[in-house]
Amino acid sequence: MTDANQQILTSDLHPTISPERLGTYLLAANRDDTKALNLYIWNAHVGEAFHLPIQAAEVALRNTINSALIRRFGADWWSDDRFLEIASDRHSKDLADVKRRIEKRGSALCTGQIVANLSFGFWAGMLDSSYNIAVWSKELGNAFPNLPIQKKRKQVATRVRKVSNFRNRIWHHEPIFRMNLSQEYADAMELLEWICPVKLNWIR
Repeated sequence: MTDANQQILTSDLHPTISPERLGTYLLAANRDDTKALNLYIWNAHVGEAFHLPIQAAEVALRNTINSALIRRFGADWWSDDRFLEIASDRHSKDLADVKRRIEKRGSALCTGQIVANLSFGFWAGMLDSSYNIAVWSKELGNAFPNLPIQKKRKQVATRVRKVSNFRNRIWHHEPIFRMNLSQEYADAMELLEWICPVKLNWIR
């Protein structure tokens, strides 16, 4: 920090950051305001550094799941009765909400728009066991061509949830400085490797 910034107290920032959020950093910094604020900024910079690898994994995941759904239910899987019959209530609601948002913008309803507007949570949920028979019993190897033979849908779903949870901490500006960041990075990169080693090497 600059000399001027060293005079800032965490209490001065309570109205715009909140005592609870700053308290996490103060505790880690032994109540030293300067160290706590330096840690707060460091945490933000590290989160920023994760945007590219997590974005790469998230986009690869949604595209590979979209391709799997197209193979099972056709190009407009999101409106196909066969898919809608097996979709969970939450996924049905997510799709309905996305369709409304797209139509409200005056954009055409198409698969590209649907895929781009659905959340990471939607795609993570598509790996739930309820979709195993209709989708993953036939599509797991196609969607994740480099998945080790000993790993199944359940292991992929667990990994995706882990990457999604870490992504949400960053996107919601939560502290990540106590986490095993090397492992979080490795998890995201391994997920990407299961889908596309070429993209993995490009991102690295």
